[in-house]
Amino acid sequence: MSIKLLMILPLLVLPSMARAEMGGSTDRDRVRLEVEAMQRDGRWEHAIAAGRANKEAFEALRQTQDRLRPPATRYTAPASAR
Repeated sequence: MSIKLLMILPLLVLPSMARAEMGGSTDRDRVRLEVEAMQRDGRWEHAIAAGRANKEAFEALRQTQDRLRPPATRYTAPASAR
Protein backbone atom coordinates (compact mmCIF):
# COMPACT_ATOMS: atom_id res chain seq x y z
CA MET A 1 0.00 0.00 0.00
CA SER A 2 2.70 2.51 0.96
CA ILE A 3 4.73 1.65 -2.14
CA LYS A 4 1.73 2.41 -4.35
CA LEU A 5 1.20 5.67 -2.51
CA LEU A 6 4.85 6.65 -2.97
CA MET A 7 4.60 5.88 -6.68
CA ILE A 8 1.35 7.83 -7.20
CA LEU A 9 2.18 10.90 -5.07
CA PRO A 10 4.70 12.42 -7.51
CA LEU A 11 2.20 12.00 -10.34
CA LEU A 12 -0.30 14.07 -8.39
CA VAL A 13 2.21 16.85 -7.73
CA LEU A 14 3.76 17.13 -11.21
CA PRO A 15 0.66 18.41 -13.07
CA SER A 16 0.08 21.19 -10.56
CA MET A 17 3.74 22.22 -10.81
CA ALA A 18 3.55 22.22 -14.60
CA ARG A 19 0.35 24.25 -14.50
CA ALA A 20 2.01 26.81 -12.24
CA GLU A 21 4.97 27.11 -14.62
CA MET A 22 2.77 27.53 -17.71
CA GLY A 23 0.04 29.58 -16.06
CA GLY A 24 -0.24 33.25 -16.86
CA SER A 25 -0.07 35.00 -13.50
CA THR A 26 1.99 33.45 -10.74
CA ASP A 27 2.46 34.67 -7.20
CA ARG A 28 5.92 35.92 -8.12
CA ASP A 29 4.48 38.11 -10.89
CA ARG A 30 1.81 39.55 -8.60
CA VAL A 31 4.38 40.32 -5.91
CA ARG A 32 6.69 41.98 -8.43
CA LEU A 33 3.86 44.15 -9.76
CA GLU A 34 2.78 45.12 -6.24
CA VAL A 35 6.36 46.05 -5.28
CA GLU A 36 6.70 48.17 -8.41
CA ALA A 37 3.42 49.94 -7.60
CA MET A 38 4.58 50.53 -4.01
CA GLN A 39 7.86 51.99 -5.26
CA ARG A 40 6.04 54.35 -7.63
CA ASP A 41 3.64 55.79 -5.06
CA GLY A 42 5.99 55.91 -2.05
CA ARG A 43 4.44 53.13 0.03
CA TRP A 44 7.72 51.18 -0.23
CA GLU A 45 9.72 53.79 1.69
CA HIS A 46 6.93 54.10 4.25
CA ALA A 47 6.89 50.31 4.80
CA ILE A 48 10.68 50.22 5.23
CA ALA A 49 10.59 53.14 7.69
CA ALA A 50 7.80 51.45 9.68
CA GLY A 51 9.82 48.24 9.79
CA ARG A 52 12.89 50.04 11.06
CA ALA A 53 10.82 51.82 13.73
CA ASN A 54 9.33 48.51 14.83
CA LYS A 55 12.79 46.97 15.05
CA GLU A 56 14.08 49.86 17.16
CA ALA A 57 11.05 49.70 19.47
CA PHE A 58 11.48 45.94 19.87
CA GLU A 59 15.17 46.32 20.71
CA ALA A 60 14.41 49.06 23.26
CA LEU A 61 11.75 46.88 24.88
CA ARG A 62 14.11 43.90 25.00
CA GLN A 63 16.86 45.98 26.59
CA THR A 64 14.41 47.33 29.17
CA GLN A 65 13.26 43.83 30.03
CA ASP A 66 16.88 42.67 30.35
CA ARG A 67 17.62 45.51 32.79
CA LEU A 68 14.51 44.84 34.90
CA ARG A 69 14.93 41.07 35.05
CA PRO A 70 16.19 39.95 38.45
CA PRO A 71 19.58 38.24 38.46
CA ALA A 72 19.54 34.47 38.32
CA THR A 73 19.99 32.76 41.66
CA ARG A 74 22.56 30.07 42.15
CA TYR A 75 21.77 26.50 43.04
CA THR A 76 21.98 26.30 46.86
CA ALA A 77 21.54 22.59 47.59
CA PRO A 78 24.40 20.90 49.46
CA ALA A 79 27.04 19.14 47.37
CA SER A 80 25.85 15.74 48.66
CA ALA A 81 22.39 16.30 47.12
CA ARG A 82 23.80 16.92 43.66
